Amino acid sequence: MAIGILSVTAATAVAQKKVLDHSVYDGWKSIRTPQLTKDGAWLTYGIGPQEGDGALFVLNVKTSKEYRIDRGTTVQISQDGHYAVATVAPKLAETKKARKDKVAADAMPKTSVTILDLETGARTDLPKATSFELAEEDHGRVIYAMDTPAPAAAAAPAGGAKPPAPVAVPPDDEEWDQRRQGARPAGAAGAGTGAPARLQSVILTVRDLKTGHEETIPSVSQRAVSKDGSLLIYTKTSANAKDRAVVVDELATSKKSTLSQGNVKYVKLTWHDKSKTLAFLTDKEKDSKSLAIHLWHPGEATSKALVADGATGIPTGYILTDTSNLSVTEHGVRFTFTVSPKPAEAKPDTTPDDEKVSVDIWHYQDPQIQSAQLLQLATDRARSISMLVNLKSGKLTQLGTELYPSVSISNKGEGRYGVATSNVPYRIESTWDPGNSDTYLVDTETGKVDKVREHESGNLGFSPSGRYMVGYDPAEHAFYSFDPVAKKRNWLTKSIAFAVHDELHDTPDDAAPYGIAGWTNNDDRILIYDAFDVWSFDPSGRNKPENISGGWGRVNQTRIRVQQTDVDADTLDTSKPLLVTLFDIDSKAGGYGNLDIQSKRITKLIYGDKTYTVSTRAKNADVQIFTEQTFVEYPDIWLSNTKFEGAKRLTDANPQQKEYNWGKSELIRWTSNDGVPLQGLLIKPENFDYSKKYPMITYFYERFSDNLNRYSAPAPSASTVNFPMYASNGYVLFVPDIPYKTGYPGESAMSAIMPGVQAVLARGYIDPKKLGLQGQSWGGYQTAYLITETTMFSAACSGAAVADMFSAYGGIRYGSGVLRQMQYEHGQSRLAGTPWEKPMRYFENSPLFFLDKVTTPLLMMHNDKDGSVPWTQGVELYSGMRRLQKPCWMVTYNGEDHNLVERKNRKDWSIRMQQFFDHYLKGAPQPVWMVKGVAAVDKGKTMGLEIQK
Repeated sequence: MAIGILSVTAATAVAQKKVLDHSVYDGWKSIRTPQLTKDGAWLTYGIGPQEGDGALFVLNVKTSKEYRIDRGTTVQISQDGHYAVATVAPKLAETKKARKDKVAADAMPKTSVTILDLETGARTDLPKATSFELAEEDHGRVIYAMDTPAPAAAAAPAGGAKPPAPVAVPPDDEEWDQRRQGARPAGAAGAGTGAPARLQSVILTVRDLKTGHEETIPSVSQRAVSKDGSLLIYTKTSANAKDRAVVVDELATSKKSTLSQGNVKYVKLTWHDKSKTLAFLTDKEKDSKSLAIHLWHPGEATSKALVADGATGIPTGYILTDTSNLSVTEHGVRFTFTVSPKPAEAKPDTTPDDEKVSVDIWHYQDPQIQSAQLLQLATDRARSISMLVNLKSGKLTQLGTELYPSVSISNKGEGRYGVATSNVPYRIESTWDPGNSDTYLVDTETGKVDKVREHESGNLGFSPSGRYMVGYDPAEHAFYSFDPVAKKRNWLTKSIAFAVHDELHDTPDDAAPYGIAGWTNNDDRILIYDAFDVWSFDPSGRNKPENISGGWGRVNQTRIRVQQTDVDADTLDTSKPLLVTLFDIDSKAGGYGNLDIQSKRITKLIYGDKTYTVSTRAKNADVQIFTEQTFVEYPDIWLSNTKFEGAKRLTDANPQQKEYNWGKSELIRWTSNDGVPLQGLLIKPENFDYSKKYPMITYFYERFSDNLNRYSAPAPSASTVNFPMYASNGYVLFVPDIPYKTGYPGESAMSAIMPGVQAVLARGYIDPKKLGLQGQSWGGYQTAYLITETTMFSAACSGAAVADMFSAYGGIRYGSGVLRQMQYEHGQSRLAGTPWEKPMRYFENSPLFFLDKVTTPLLMMHNDKDGSVPWTQGVELYSGMRRLQKPCWMVTYNGEDHNLVERKNRKDWSIRMQQFFDHYLKGAPQPVWMVKGVAAVDKGKTMGLEIQK
């Protein structure tokens, strides 16, 4: 009797839980940027709502002492563990009010900095500070910045006298560039009124965390702090030209040394910790039209010029610019930089604006079409090529060319060889067949260049020390090593019995590899994955391949992937067990284990029907934090040692969830009409009752079943149904996997989805007259296709769908400016041919031509700034449905792209989508926007969300 009473009570408790609605979004919080200190003693993390003021937390994991910093955004712990320094955002309400009141940018609420004493809990707020730097070895010092106050406007003198002349201020970057190009800067004499723009600077303060003693440094425009905390290096601006300088401040003694000084430009301040090298650009060597690279090392009195414009070795017509990349190798052996084409001197144009012609010429032999060229115009104008200086010999070598501007050098820039790729010869064909390029091997000592790959896709990269290169040949489905000295290719994976490429790949293009785990010490072996296991290959080809996981993965149908635990290491230490992730492809269970290469054994450390993720490990302690999640369990932070022993949960970000009717997910299996065994997700309400009949929405996008144990928070949707929201509101959701046949994407969806829906219907708890469909982008297209093929569904919601594959083939992806041809010939649309080669494929797979067969009411979202699927595709689908007078609504959010970004629009779409499904699948009354729309004259006055009365 007692058991029966308890069962009824439990059922009643579930039934009485609240239902999720659109008001709950901001109550759901997320954990952000958890981080352990090196000694594992302190954990910092943020918890914040989807919109609103969050907080930072600083937790002592040994004592459980915890501090909260409201609205904290970033935080660091001092080296001795005594202080936390954080940035603090202004209150969101104050920022919103300031925006509403149209407050000037410099008067908007700003970020501040706070210092927290972790022993006493005392806080020191620095309300005028906007950012801070805490060196890795901070020695008890923090450096923070304050904005330089804007100069006050001069008051007009009494009696009508002229106001005082403006104080001379340092020129900004744009002005200096114009001077170097021979142009007259805006604001200069004869070029109009007004003073030159002010170079942006801040006030820096060096503060002793313990004593509070501060030293202030005004007018700092650029700065760098050494990793060991000993040096603060900065450029100083000044109204007094002679005071402009590059300064080194030895923080322990406050000794300051001026490395360079004068009325010249100092930009691109770059400090490299390992080689102890400072680099910057200046125009002091020749004139204000010429830049030079200066270097400095601790102990030197001044900086010295390394190379200047016009130096022998710099190609004719190329110069150093403010955007030049400066880099020194780890051991200070080499220095690399970039040069750019010198801009042509601007010629005066006296044509009146109303007579100027603005025109684009689309030439059939353009390597890139005009739309793509225009979108990357700024990048093309800032193009550069790489150069190399040997710091011992002083030899200057040109590495890059216009064909291949950048060169990647082996052994962190200190190796003999570099590699470069160029797709220039194939840019026209890349419109429909992207990814092919030529690969060049560059000898950095002799300058000799060899083309080692031609018209191939994929990359060819160096081993850590540069002894070998490794590449993947998609046509051969195999990895190979390449000896840069002998110029010899050696096949690695052809001799093993298992594929190293994605065997589920189903687009008309070459399959990608499963990937590389890494290299062992001294480049002795390279570790490569098959679908399940890890293989070891000798890059020289002398020794046979070895399955170092012993086939355990394949036997157990479990995917094994290696995790690098030392973030500073370039190789894997195989002398001790490797940390690996484990994932059962059938049950979706997973976890972590150790792989002992010597014994080829896997030892499970943590494993279950959850998704586990190690967030971070303490560098100098046996401490780690990780998360575990399911459809129901939010990924809170857990603490353990590196064997996952003694695990304890540290956070509870969303305790309110237990008050709501949630959902539960399970795997479902069926067989497609093509005889392929498939999996999918079935999501039911938490209070599911097998005796009831539920409405069901089928959502899909490629393959999704691996997400069985993933948590989704209630949130306004960018485009798709929110799983817990709909489950809480009494819907069942079916999420099927879809394999594809080349040439038949629509038919493939039918073959996978329809028998899956029938398999769920056979269970008896779904109302066959209350079935919905929902998909976005590729899923949106297939939703539109499905309703032309079946009358089974009572409502369908399609986002950013292609209606006509003929017109879409010739369309442009406005986000990148490239043609969509590749999408159909080699990509996701999977038609594997042109419209003139395969016209029936384009016809049969286009929903537009079969809209007369549609009986399902259709809700569409297609935004007018969609950069992926042209908005006109949505118009074609809408206009066809409208012409046939079939129920159809198209929602267009002005200025939005493929998926919604603006939170206000996400909320609005979430409400409309649920109103649509609630009407057709649950019998709810229609809102006004569904009954009669919202006329343009009423736009902005009413949203039409209210229920029609």
